[in-house]
Amino acid sequence: MQISTAFLILPLMTLSVSSAAGQGPGPVISDLRVEPSSGPPGSTYTISVRIESPRDPKEIVPILIEVRENLEKIEVTINDDGLDGDAVRGDSRYTGRIVVPQTAAQQTHRFKVYIHDKAGRMSNVLEYQFTVLKDAAI
Repeated sequence: MQISTAFLILPLMTLSVSSAAGQGPGPVISDLRVEPSSGPPGSTYTISVRIESPRDPKEIVPILIEVRENLEKIEVTINDDGLDGDAVRGDSRYTGRIVVPQTAAQQTHRFKVYIHDKAGRMSNVLEYQFTVLKDAAI
């Protein structure tokens, strides 16, 4: 499993559902979990989200897109294979691992997250926040 360097997030709210014009509804994401929910730079976290597809689940692109404070796009590889932090294979809960960058500012960061399917249909957008704690080495 690939480890992505990024920030982590904590649930706040759900925004609207969108899809590519004329292509029907995209996948739906829900029930996002972050363990742990905060930490210092360099910490590794597990993030998981439930994904429902109105079509074949094989049409899901297993990459969670995070947009930090509308400035930085981060792609996190997620999987539903029962390995590397994913608890149960094939349960529609996709899991990935993220490392908070060493350069992360000690503050609360806001994120919007979504996925796409192979046809380019976008899921609903969830908004979350994550607080970067003081580095223990400082």
